[in-house]
Amino acid sequence: MLKFWRNPEFVRHVRAELRPARAVLVAVVVLFLCALIGLACWSQRQELLENAEQNARPYGDRWTTYLEQLRHDNARQTWLLLCKWLLGLQAGLVTFWSLFMCAQSVSGERDHKTWDFQRTTSLTPAEITVGKLLGEPVLAYFAALCVLPITFLSGAVGGVSIWTLLAGYIGLIACALFLGLCALWLSTLLETRSRGIGLIGALGLYGFTLGTHGFAMSWFPGLAAFSPLTGLHTILELKFEGNREVAPVLFGHAVPWLLMSLLLYASFGAWVTVMLLRNLKRDYSEIRPLSRWQAVGCVAFLNFVFYALFRSGGSAVKSDALATFMVSLNGAILFLVGLASLTPQERLKVWWRGRAEGTSSMFSEDGLPWPWLVLSAIVAYGLMAWGLVAWRLSLDFQSGSLRSAAIQLLVVLIFITRDILFIQWCTLTRFRQPVVKGFLFLCLYYGAATVMIALTSISGESAATATMNVLTPVGIFDPRTEWGHFYTSLYGGMALQVGLIAVILVAISNRLGRPSLVPAVSEG
Repeated sequence: MLKFWRNPEFVRHVRAELRPARAVLVAVVVLFLCALIGLACWSQRQELLENAEQNARPYGDRWTTYLEQLRHDNARQTWLLLCKWLLGLQAGLVTFWSLFMCAQSVSGERDHKTWDFQRTTSLTPAEITVGKLLGEPVLAYFAALCVLPITFLSGAVGGVSIWTLLAGYIGLIACALFLGLCALWLSTLLETRSRGIGLIGALGLYGFTLGTHGFAMSWFPGLAAFSPLTGLHTILELKFEGNREVAPVLFGHAVPWLLMSLLLYASFGAWVTVMLLRNLKRDYSEIRPLSRWQAVGCVAFLNFVFYALFRSGGSAVKSDALATFMVSLNGAILFLVGLASLTPQERLKVWWRGRAEGTSSMFSEDGLPWPWLVLSAIVAYGLMAWGLVAWRLSLDFQSGSLRSAAIQLLVVLIFITRDILFIQWCTLTRFRQPVVKGFLFLCLYYGAATVMIALTSISGESAATATMNVLTPVGIFDPRTEWGHFYTSLYGGMALQVGLIAVILVAISNRLGRPSLVPAVSEG
């Protein structure tokens, strides 16, 4: 592994982005903006002092004491305000710029027809990843470096400890690297004509990351450590809901926010790194995010993280509520795992021929994804049983929770299997971007199902419930249903979806069984 400052990809970006004239210009502009922000902070404090002086004359001692306190703390508060502004702006600049630039890195190379040249170099996928991750946003890092001395100076004068500032910067850099890594992976999934979709996805990822700050008051407060705002909440004086101090928990024990952030960024970033190194030099049609066993391991990891970060709060959480939430979460996880387990057309045809000859198994790496979905669901349910039992003393534990969760997860698995097999069938057609089109067809299906439920609700609640149970998995989460007392339409919907799965499998078999169209070679 090359040292990153000697990495050719990193050096290329540094030379392109930090030419001497541009670097000097950026430094001058940054310092000028710092001066303007400092002047604005001083002006705000002066305005506050003037208001206090005007109120001190007619209202007497109370305002006079307040005025003296303002004058005494004026210099320190001015520097502290400057530190907050500079740190907040650096947090926004570095994280967003890292995400934005990395999100169009690989897709931009494809657009300029230069990606194949990079793939054929002697650089390993790890070296390309490091070069792009650190090189693409190098201009933002340079701008933040120019502001760094002023931030530390203003923080020290303003009463912020050096260790607090250092912890804030460590969390900020870790967040920028994590977002850049995720954006780089997103960029590998996009062709040249999909860059707009990629940028929208990157903005959605950034908004979600900032929004995880709200998880601090949820059952899983540790998830708030994903947000760069959480690590800076002490310096920026950001308050959680109810102005309460909240600490993340890991297996029931409180841990510092910085440690939780680093653990989350490192663990989730490791999975993104595995996907990048596995696919970075592959052809676009051959991209497979994870191997089948890695996908099962990812399901286990995600479930384990949620149980490890769980906190019951002031009142005991009902075990069936937690189980229902985890089933819903695993529905999304299984769908993503199914997408990651889709097999390219040529590999699937090779597996099909091997299956016919008896040399390939159902659990082959190149086979259909449904056996791995079943295995992933079994792993998720096993961890659910472990999690509910492990937290039973902190929960309002009910003996029927695991039985209800089993049928809920089964229904969700059936619908997810149907959807993933449909998308796998789309990959065998002549659709351009079959995965995207298959996903859009599924959105159209669920939209039509919602309309049908709304229409049948005119006839009564029972008709709407029956339609919902047949066409969607939502009915299984109805809190009014109990173990052994499910609606008959729910079982009918399960039978219908299993039948549709069989039909899709037959359609896939017919597609794979077609002989290859090879043009005949004329003789003579």
